[in-house]
Amino acid sequence: MRCGGSSSRRKPNASTSMAWTRSKPPSSATGPMIVTIDGPAGVGKSTVAKLLAKALGIMYLDTGATYRSLAYAATQANVNPVTDVKQLIAMAKKLPLHLQQTDEGELQVFLDGREVTKQIRTEEVSEAAAQVSQHTDIRAAMVELQRRLADKHGVVVEGRDTGSVVFPYAPYKFFLDANPAIRARRRQEELALVYGRETPLQQVQEQLHFRDSLDRTRRVGPLVRPEGAIAIDTSHLAAPEVVRVMLEHVRSRTG
Repeated sequence: MRCGGSSSRRKPNASTSMAWTRSKPPSSATGPMIVTIDGPAGVGKSTVAKLLAKALGIMYLDTGATYRSLAYAATQANVNPVTDVKQLIAMAKKLPLHLQQTDEGELQVFLDGREVTKQIRTEEVSEAAAQVSQHTDIRAAMVELQRRLADKHGVVVEGRDTGSVVFPYAPYKFFLDANPAIRARRRQEELALVYGRETPLQQVQEQLHFRDSLDRTRRVGPLVRPEGAIAIDTSHLAAPEVVRVMLEHVRSRTG
């Protein structure tokens, strides 16, 4: 299972605050439906979340994109993601972030009117995002943003603490995991799409180990299986199979 797919590219109007638009409104849902999908990198969260959101007719939200966007903005401004905490907090509160969803369900990310969807997926930004997300005040600002989006639209949201911290009372929660070797190969394929070249597998494994350690041991919002979450091992399941399991669970509770 891997992330991929093309999407229609549109440039949004200039934005001076965090915002969200969708190419067309949801086709169903009478009120905000919140579905959380948590898990480490390389388990297929993004692919599954996009497909599930499309099947349910609601928004797809990648919480990691908010942290990556802040990390990218920080690197562009030469702000250290570890030591310049006050500057990071100020940036988080005024981040000119705009998220847009295409008809195909792909998430486009814009900063100050410029699309940065691919730029925020590099390994450099990934590591910076992991550092940025360690700060309590920054996470608080991002959590508030994510909750506002969900309250307005209803979402399938994926990340590492969406069911435990961001939406602890969400009625539908899932936790995905997979064999470490399979996760590394999936991440290697994802990086190849970003860079256009193959990253050595051992390097990818080391990066995943580093990220896992940060995610599972951070003081605020560590990566855990949320209470009440349905666990799914995606090691040998294709994305549509995982989505089918999720849809069966959601529909069994909604009638």
